[in-house]
Amino acid sequence: MNKGIKVLVCGALALVIGSGVGASELTGRIFDAETNNLIRDANVRILETGQVAASDKHGQFRFGQIEDGQYRLVVTHIAYDASDTMLVNVSGTAQITFRLNPAPWVLNDVVVTGTRSPHLLKDVPVQTEVVTQRDFERTGATTVDEALTSSIGLTINEDLSGQGATIRGVEGDRVLVLVDGERAVGRVRGSIDLSQYALSNVEKIEIVKGTGSTLYGSDAMGGVINIITKRPSPNIYRGNLYFDYGSHTSFNPSADFEYGNDRTGVLLGAKLYSTDGFDLDLATPHTNGQEQIDRWNFSGKVRHQLSEKWGVTGSGRFMHENRDWIESEIVAKNVYEDTTYTYDDEEINTRYETSATLDYLSGDKYSMKLRLFGTYYDHAWNKYSDSYWIDTSKTEDIFLEASYASNYVIGANHVATYGLDYNHQDLKSSELVDESKADEAVAGYLQYEYSPHSAWTFVSGVRYENHSSFGGHVNPSFNVMFQPGRQIKLRGFVGRGFRAPSIKQQYFIFDHTSAGYIVYGGSAIQSTGIDLGDLEVSELKQENSINSSISAELSYGTIGLHRITYFYNHLEDLIDFTLVGFPDPYWRGVYVYQNIETAITQGIEWESRVRLSKALDLSFSYNYLYTRNLETDEKLINRPDHTAKLFLTGLWERYNIGASFWGDYQSRKLWVPRSNTGGNEGGAVYAPHRTRLNLNVFKRFGNGLEAFVRMENLLNETDISYGYWPGFELFAGMKFDFGYNN
Repeated sequence: MNKGIKVLVCGALALVIGSGVGASELTGRIFDAETNNLIRDANVRILETGQVAASDKHGQFRFGQIEDGQYRLVVTHIAYDASDTMLVNVSGTAQITFRLNPAPWVLNDVVVTGTRSPHLLKDVPVQTEVVTQRDFERTGATTVDEALTSSIGLTINEDLSGQGATIRGVEGDRVLVLVDGERAVGRVRGSIDLSQYALSNVEKIEIVKGTGSTLYGSDAMGGVINIITKRPSPNIYRGNLYFDYGSHTSFNPSADFEYGNDRTGVLLGAKLYSTDGFDLDLATPHTNGQEQIDRWNFSGKVRHQLSEKWGVTGSGRFMHENRDWIESEIVAKNVYEDTTYTYDDEEINTRYETSATLDYLSGDKYSMKLRLFGTYYDHAWNKYSDSYWIDTSKTEDIFLEASYASNYVIGANHVATYGLDYNHQDLKSSELVDESKADEAVAGYLQYEYSPHSAWTFVSGVRYENHSSFGGHVNPSFNVMFQPGRQIKLRGFVGRGFRAPSIKQQYFIFDHTSAGYIVYGGSAIQSTGIDLGDLEVSELKQENSINSSISAELSYGTIGLHRITYFYNHLEDLIDFTLVGFPDPYWRGVYVYQNIETAITQGIEWESRVRLSKALDLSFSYNYLYTRNLETDEKLINRPDHTAKLFLTGLWERYNIGASFWGDYQSRKLWVPRSNTGGNEGGAVYAPHRTRLNLNVFKRFGNGLEAFVRMENLLNETDISYGYWPGFELFAGMKFDFGYNN
C-alpha cells in the first residue's frame, strides 16, 4: 500500500516537472500593414485555450507558461480588420509578427464632435461622418478642402472667400469650422477658406450636418466641420518628409516630426504651398483661373501627462499667405468707345492660433476639460493700376475663448454633458463705423444621453447663448437612435439653430470706389446721410433655422454599408446685402446688409460602401437637393439639384502598389459669378453640368519610402464662363516615413 502511494506521488511529481519543462513562451509584435507603425491595445487570442493578451505601447504581446504544441491565433483591434488565423508551432521560445489592415471604413473609429463625448462611429446617436488620414492619403489630398470633396451632402465652392463648404444647401458662412474643437476665424467675405488648412498634422475630419448637436451655438446652422489634429504620443520617435511638384509650377513640400518619452510628447510640422496659378483666357486682362499663391503653415503641439488622471496640452498654429491676381473693368464711355481698366490685386492673410488645455479623467465615469484659446487673423488687400495704388482694405480679427466642458456617466445608461463658454470677438478696421463694437458672448449647455434599452438611445440638449451685440438665444435639439438588430440602425433629429450678425454685417463699410460700389452694415447706413427714399432699413436680427433629418442604415461588418437620409432645413431672416440705389458717384450701386431671405433646403442622400475584394473598396453616393427662396419662389444660387460621387481604392500588398480613382458629377445650377455684387442682372443664368475624374497611383518601397503620381480632371473639362477650372493637372512626388517606438 505504501509502495503504491509512493508510485502515485512520484508520478504526480514527474507530471508537474514534465509540464514545467514543456512550458514555453510565445511573444510577438503587431504592425499596421499600411504605415508599418506598431499597434497598441490589440487583442491576441489563442483559440484552443481562450487565453487573451493585449499588445503594449511597443506593439508587443506575450503568453508565458503555455504547453508545447500547435495553436491557432487571431488578432483583433477596434480600428482594424481581424487578422487571418495564424497556425503556430510552440516549442521553447517562439516569436511571431502580425500585420493588421486598417478597417475599410471608420465605423469603429471614435468620434467626439456630435456629442462632445467619445462614441464609436457605428454607435453615435448624432449622425457623424468621418474623413480619415487613410482617406486623404490615398487620394493625395494636402489641404482640408481637397479631403472633403468626397463627403456626401457637402460641396466645396470657390468664391471670394476661397474654398468654402456648403452642407446640405446651407452655405459656408453658416457652417462652423473648428480645429480641435476651437473656432476658426478669418471670414473675410463669408465662409472660412478651407484651403488654408494643411493636412500634414491632421488625424481626421469629423462632420456633423445640421443642428443635431446643440453644443456649438452661433454659425452652426448648416453643421460643424471639426479638423482634429494628431495627438502627441509617448515613447516615440517619428518623422515624415513629403514633396510633390506639378502643373502650373506648383510645389508642395512638408515636414513633420514627433518625439515623446514616458510622460511628454511633442509634434512639430511645417508646410509650404506655392503655385504660379493659371489663366485660361489670355485674351482678357483679368485672371480666368487660379491666382498666384504662396502659403506657409507651421504647427506645434506638446502633451504632458502630469499624473495618471491629469494632463495638459499646449498647441500653436501659424499661417501666412500671399495671393496675387489681375482684375479688369470695362466701362462704357459712350456708344462708340469702351474703356478697360486693369487692376493688380494683392491679398495677404496671416493667422496666429494658440491654446492651452487642462484635462482630467477619472476612470470611465467623469472627465473634464478647461481650455484657453486665442486667435488673431490679419487680412490686407491692395489694388493697383499701372503701379499706382488705387484702393485698400485691412482688417484684424481677434477671438479669445475660455471654456469648461465635462462628461459624467450616471449608472450604465445615462451620460450628462455640460459646459460653459465665454468668448470675446473684436474687429479692427478703418472701414468700421465704430471700432469699439466688440462682441462678448457667454453660453451654457446641457446634454443628456439616455439608453433605456440596448436598442434605443435618446439625446436631448439645450444651449443658451447671449451676445452683447444683439442679445440672447436658446437652441434645443433632440436625437434618437433605434437599433432593432446588429446590422440595422435608424437615426433621427430635430434642432434649432441660429447665427448672430457679425460685426462686419452690423458696422462694416465695404467701400471700393475703383469697383464702383459700396456695401454698408445694417447699423452703419444711418450714419451716411444717403437718401433712401421709400426704402426702410431695419436693425439686423439673428438668423434662425429648424433642421431635421431621418436616416436608415444597413451594415454588415467590414463588407458593406448602405445609408439613406432625408433632411429638411427651414432658414429664416438670412442676412445678405440688398441694393439701395445708384447715387453718385457709385455707378454700380449702394448695398445694405439686411434680413431679406427665408428659404428651405431639403433632399435625399444615398450612400453605399462595399468591399469588393480584399484589395478593393468601393464608395458611391448620390444627393438630391431641392432649394427655394420663399420670398421670390426661386432656387438658391450655386446649388446643383443632383450630385453623385464615386470612390474606388485598392491596395495590393503583395506588390506594395495602391491606387485611388474618384470623381463627382454635378447637374446644372442657378449661377452668379463670384465677382458680381448685385446678383444676376437680366434674368436667370444656369451653369451647365460638370464631371470630374481623378486618379492617384502609389508604390511603396522598403524603409518607409513611397512614390506617387496624381492626375486630376482627367476629362480636361473647363468652362471659363462659369469658373469650371482648372483643366487636366499632373503631379508627382514622394514621401518618407522614419522612426521607431521606444
